[in-house]
Amino acid sequence: MNEFLSETTEEALDSGEVIDSMTDIVACLNTSDSIQRFLLDIHCILQKVTYADNFYVVLYREDGSLTFPYFHDVKDDIDPEDLEALSLDEIAHSLTAYALQSQNVCNYTTEQLNEMVAEGRLNIIGTVPKQWLCFPLVNRNNFMGAFIIQSYRREDEYSGVIVDVLFTISHVISSALDAFNNQQALVEANTVLQNYQGELEIKVAERTQELESSLAELQKEIGIREALQQRLEHEALHDTLTGLTNRKFLFRELNNLAERSKRGSVTVHILYLDLDDFKPINDNYGHHSGDIVLQEVAKRIQGELRVYDVLCRLGGDEFVVVLSDPLEKSVLMQICSRLITCISSPIQLEGGQQVQCGCSIGVANNNGVFSAEALLKCADSALYSSKELGKNQAYFYEQASV
Repeated sequence: MNEFLSETTEEALDSGEVIDSMTDIVACLNTSDSIQRFLLDIHCILQKVTYADNFYVVLYREDGSLTFPYFHDVKDDIDPEDLEALSLDEIAHSLTAYALQSQNVCNYTTEQLNEMVAEGRLNIIGTVPKQWLCFPLVNRNNFMGAFIIQSYRREDEYSGVIVDVLFTISHVISSALDAFNNQQALVEANTVLQNYQGELEIKVAERTQELESSLAELQKEIGIREALQQRLEHEALHDTLTGLTNRKFLFRELNNLAERSKRGSVTVHILYLDLDDFKPINDNYGHHSGDIVLQEVAKRIQGELRVYDVLCRLGGDEFVVVLSDPLEKSVLMQICSRLITCISSPIQLEGGQQVQCGCSIGVANNNGVFSAEALLKCADSALYSSKELGKNQAYFYEQASV
């Protein structure tokens, strides 16, 4: 089962599973009656996250010596009491002691371990693993020890993603271990000082609440980042003034349609709109009034289109409509006529004044395979012709073959 977990963890792992694991670690505070049971529960939780058959914990005593409260290994069946019996000299040159000196995450392969042994930097007790990970346990600047996970199967058992996740979990284990030690100390003191029972329970609850609050903050932060990512993606594809899609969105849509035209029949009609006599509004009433006009025009155009038609503000007072249906020229003319009529209606400004602007439209459609740039250029050329012929009308680019 653990082999299956190792092969699928990186695919299935998500922030929700990590948070659930952290929550389970906090829950161990209320179910464990000894340090061994507490670490056994943590071991079981880690096995749900990644391959962790080989797992042990080393802690510092108050006198600076090392103790091994939990040890589980599929290769070396070492009794924790035997580890406790090792001399200080033997422990001082062990791989565990060597890693503890750095107080950082260690990630060694067999090759690296053999090189360090050959250089006389350390001695390895037991079987040399394929991959060996050590995560420091630090809480409030107090270096308590470390937990070790190792694999005898592969040198790439634990990817960078898994190492990062385990490092994150190590912070929760450190806090939970500190809370557990405090809790155990409080329970022992409670047997002597019954009068302080209420106060002791409050302190335990406060420590547990701090951990749960930290997990809640982590979950909140993940939500904020996801919302920010969605907002940034939306802003990158939309015009901030009108809320319409922008040039980047337009070319993404047209390029997608152009690719489809290479594989089958696709009909695309481009309506290139430019407001007539918009500059005098800006000059006479100010740019703020001009913005009001652009926002109102955007709403009016949207009101004449279907929900799935594409409407974007290309820039300034230019708008583009993309219709991806087979439509007769007479139908397109009706659509253009409605757009010109609705845009030409008076627009109320904030000061009570009314202004009007017209609209010229250039229309172009594809003839089989096309490119986004070429089709838009044809619509722009038709718009220029519409302006030249007197404005406030639609002109069709008849020879579009792009």
